[in-house]
Amino acid sequence: MPNNKTLIYSLLAAFVAIAGVIFIWNNYQIQIQDRTDKPIEIPKSVSKQCGIESCHGLNITCGPNVPEVCTMMYMAGDNCRQFVNCEVIDHQCQQTASPKFDTCKSCVQKCEQDFKNDSIKFFECESRCV
Repeated sequence: MPNNKTLIYSLLAAFVAIAGVIFIWNNYQIQIQDRTDKPIEIPKSVSKQCGIESCHGLNITCGPNVPEVCTMMYMAGDNCRQFVNCEVIDHQCQQTASPKFDTCKSCVQKCEQDFKNDSIKFFECESRCV
């Protein structure tokens, strides 16, 4: 009798092991593909991020040096920045401004000229530019 139990347990263990291998093979199979000798390189202009490189103001430049954090300080023209973006076009990071940005920027610049010496009136004027 002890031999029969050992045989049954051995067969049961083998069955569980085979079932486990089949389950893993069917559900977690890794496909091996041929790989070229030459490494795949992403163009440098695409691999870097593209965004506005400054946090405040109307002098907007696009590029890879996007700040991670900006101060809560407000500068003239910050409201206009909502109308401009930076996008990768033809593998280059470029500014894409809507006509609203140009209108807003001109308005803010006019407010700066008209109210050079009165910051309260300047900010009242600037708030109407958006």
